Amino acid sequence: MANNIKLPEELQAVEYIEYHPKQETIYVFGQFERYRDALELAKRINLSCDETICGINSFQIQDNVLFCIVFPEHVFEKIDYLKKEECNILNIPTIFNYNIPILYRFIEEKYIDSFMETGVLKLTTFDKCKKLEDENRKDDKEGRSDLYGYDGQYKFQIGFGVGSDVIMLCTSLCSDYQDSNGKIYKKYIEIFDIQGLLFSITEQLKKDGYSIKSILFGPCFYSKKEFHKEVSAEKFREKLEKKQSFDWDELTKLTHSITGNDIYFQKPLDKRNENEFRIIWIVDNLKKDNDIFVTIPNPQKFCRIIETKCSTGNL
Repeated sequence: MANNIKLPEELQAVEYIEYHPKQETIYVFGQFERYRDALELAKRINLSCDETICGINSFQIQDNVLFCIVFPEHVFEKIDYLKKEECNILNIPTIFNYNIPILYRFIEEKYIDSFMETGVLKLTTFDKCKKLEDENRKDDKEGRSDLYGYDGQYKFQIGFGVGSDVIMLCTSLCSDYQDSNGKIYKKYIEIFDIQGLLFSITEQLKKDGYSIKSILFGPCFYSKKEFHKEVSAEKFREKLEKKQSFDWDELTKLTHSITGNDIYFQKPLDKRNENEFRIIWIVDNLKKDNDIFVTIPNPQKFCRIIETKCSTGNL
C-alpha cells in the first residue's frame, strides 16, 4: 500500500492482489416444448446440488418456442443422470439472465377475487385501449407513431402503426401505483411468477384456437410518439414514387424493420405514472371487438392478493 496512507489503529495493512477467477464452462440441455418440463428438471438438479444453479432459456425454431436448461460444468460432479456428451456448450463469455421482476396488476376488487377463485383472466388489445371509457387510461395512439428519417439533407416523416394482431396483458412495475387522478388501490394482484403465468396463458390461447406467431414482453418507455433515425432515404423514395402501384404493406414492413419492436412498448409521456410492463402475443387470427378471456388453472401458483391499509380515493 502507498506509504502516505495512514490506516486507523484498529485496522492492519494487507497486500492486495488482482484475482481473476476462471470462467466455468456453461452447458445447455434439452429442447422442451413445455416450460413446466424444463422447470421440473431444473428443480431436480437444484435439489441434487443443494443450490439454485440451473436457469431456463427459451429459443425459437421456425414457429415453435422451445425451452432448455442452462448450468455450469461442476453440476456433472454432483449428478449422474446427465452426461456431458448429451449436452452442448453455451459459447458466451459470462452467464447472463434477463430478470423479470415481481409485477402488479390493478383492477376493480370484484375482478381480483373472481380471478383468484375461477382463474378467469381478461386480456386486452390495442384497439380496446384506444376505446376505453376511462379517459385517464385511454390512449388514442396506442400502437401508432411517427418515423422521422434523416439522410443527409433529405428528411421525411411517415406515420405508421402496428397492433391489429396483438393480444396483451398490462401490468405495473410499481406496487404503489396511482392513476392520474391520484386514486390509490388498497387491494391488487402481485404476480410473483410471471414466466409461469405467461406460459399458462399461452397454452390457453392455443387451446382457444389462436395461432401465435411470437411473444414479446418488457417494460414500456415513455416519450413523444416519435422515432428519429438516420436511414437510407433511397428505399423510401422508391416506395413513395410508385404512385400507380403503391403498397402500404411494403412501406409498413420497411418502417417496422427500422424501428423494430419498440413501437409495441412506446407510450406517451402523460402515461408515465403507470410504469407499465406488458406481455404481448402476436397472432394470425385476432377477431376484432371480441373480449378475450382465458382460464388459468390454479392462479395461486403464480399470483397472490395484496391488501394494504391505505384507503382508495384521491390524495
